[in-house]
Amino acid sequence: MLLTTMIIRTLLCKPKEIDAGEYKARDFDKNLIAKHLSEAVQIPTVSMVGEFEGIDKPFLDYHAWLEKTYPLVHKAAQKTVINNYSLVFKFTGKDSTLLPGAFLAHQDVVPAPKEGWDYEPFGGTIDDGFIWGRGTQDMKGTMISLLEAAEKLSSEGWQPERDVYFCFGHDEEAWTEEGAAHICDWFKKQNIRLEYIVDEGGTIIDGKMIGEDKLFGLIATCEKGNMNMTLTVEKAGGHASNPSKPSAAAILGKALVKLDKHPMPSKWTAATKQTFKLIAPHVKFPFRFILVNRDILSPLLKFVFKKIPLTNSLISTTFAQTMLHGSDAENVIPPKVTANINTRIITGVTSDEVLEYTQKLLGKNVNVERHGKGTEATAVSPIDVKPWHDLNVAIKQIFPTMVTAPYMFIANSDSRYYGDVCDNIYRFTPFLMTLDDQKRIHAINERVSIDAMETATKFFAQCLEVMNK
Repeated sequence: MLLTTMIIRTLLCKPKEIDAGEYKARDFDKNLIAKHLSEAVQIPTVSMVGEFEGIDKPFLDYHAWLEKTYPLVHKAAQKTVINNYSLVFKFTGKDSTLLPGAFLAHQDVVPAPKEGWDYEPFGGTIDDGFIWGRGTQDMKGTMISLLEAAEKLSSEGWQPERDVYFCFGHDEEAWTEEGAAHICDWFKKQNIRLEYIVDEGGTIIDGKMIGEDKLFGLIATCEKGNMNMTLTVEKAGGHASNPSKPSAAAILGKALVKLDKHPMPSKWTAATKQTFKLIAPHVKFPFRFILVNRDILSPLLKFVFKKIPLTNSLISTTFAQTMLHGSDAENVIPPKVTANINTRIITGVTSDEVLEYTQKLLGKNVNVERHGKGTEATAVSPIDVKPWHDLNVAIKQIFPTMVTAPYMFIANSDSRYYGDVCDNIYRFTPFLMTLDDQKRIHAINERVSIDAMETATKFFAQCLEVMNK
């Protein structure tokens, strides 16, 4: 009887296609786009964690380059500089009664040591159909695509129905609160509430991996929380020739193993349930059968998901052991040993709950404390609203075979600051990349294809029109 029910549910699961309407994507000079991204990469707007001294010149040079390269954007929009380096561009709409929309990107990039690169990391080399260099993917590529689209529309005399903001922070990679946090405060002080936000995040998956001749676009409707915990064990130290047992290091080691073997219970978040629900109608058996009957097959699915790091991160709060410290000398037993645990917290769980769980699990011999500020998991943005629909229309217009679905972003973006001024926050990066290229983000030989840049620019042009009618 149960199997019959599961089969019937599967057969009744039918896809609902999005009507992209009549449209004609604009033509862009992809070689000019590549040239501009190359030039942007050559300006090393590197941010370091907690360090901002000496960054003035690269960021100010970048601002000057933006003004020279996108004169029509600077003419059509009102530019505001926030906290010296972050930028806000406002395109005034025709109807001031409509809530504004916003597109986010960050100017800063992570460091890029030269070792191991095939090309200079800040050389912006164009070769073999790619633009190479730090920030091509994360995230100058997105920022340049957006500006290329806006420059083209501005040349046509475009004026949106609603006000549209471009918000470009300068510290996303540094995890300080000097960029996007200040921009959000700027909105609050002016009592500006936003109708929607589009930021980086999400991913495009080639369906051929599961036998589907289509693309799957995952749009992040929420982000996991992020918290660092310090585990500390203190016990009398001394000379290595006279060790006592168990040592502080041994106690901490056992605690780390225990935490590794006993993670917090996994759960299906609201976003992950939505992912399954919207993808299910667009895949063949047996994947449709599995996704439709997720609730019935939950124990088996969780078992499988936990075995794969990527899928495990979608249903679990993860604990990563990142930094260990004990003695500074080979022959000294340390009286104090510490470990840093970076946690990524699923929606529906708070950082306080993670702390409480960890302390209870490890017991009184290990002290567990929050390190740094961190961030809570964000709220889940709705998918039954006009901004979600409009974003999906724009995606469908540029990627006709793409199936879209919400999901939980396992990393963090600048959009995490905007929850107080916007309910509809969506994270989507419109680059079709191979798995190999995705692994290059924050790594050596980061690159993006010229064709991907052209497609992303067309996408943002459609977004600017479709989402602002």
